[in-house]
Amino acid sequence: MRLLESIQKLKIVDGLLVLGFLLVIGGIGMNFKDLFLGQEKAEVAKISPVVKNEVEVDSSVKIDVAGEVINPGVYELKNGSRIEDVLIVAGGLSANADREWIEKNLNKAEKIYDGEKIYIPKVGEILGTSRDAINGVSTNNNKIIRLNSASLEELDKLDGVGPAIGQRIIDYRTENGGFKSVEEIKLVPGIGDKMFEKIKDEIQL
Repeated sequence: MRLLESIQKLKIVDGLLVLGFLLVIGGIGMNFKDLFLGQEKAEVAKISPVVKNEVEVDSSVKIDVAGEVINPGVYELKNGSRIEDVLIVAGGLSANADREWIEKNLNKAEKIYDGEKIYIPKVGEILGTSRDAINGVSTNNNKIIRLNSASLEELDKLDGVGPAIGQRIIDYRTENGGFKSVEEIKLVPGIGDKMFEKIKDEIQL
């Protein structure tokens, strides 16, 4: 009888030991799992992309508006603005503005460039070419080519400048917001010092 009780006690103890051993193994497994998942989360956090908010700053240009507008003066506009935008900020045309001349000679869709001057004539005022009026120049000298407004046909008249180089001049002024100086034309591919010396007296901004 006592032997039977002893055997039963040993079985209970063995069962408890096995249960304890399984619990220990299970606990270690959980720790390894937590450790592995923790490392995995850390790696995911480490490789997560960082998005930076980039703020684009729009450049601006200043332009002088004179003549027959409501509010003549110097205005600062967003780069890429057009002559029509300039007339709007200047309050529009005055009652004395030569509207017929403007419709024939002023390209309102043309982009402006930094430092440009736009001059609006009054009725009866005699001016030269369209860009002469925009730059406030009263002259009948048709030999002068305006780099910032000349057409391809006009540029083609310059000594040594054919249609190909003329188109490069137009492309350059479009991409760079116009020429800031006459000497800047030497940056156009195909125009070097020698050609510049030939045409420098025939060109203006």
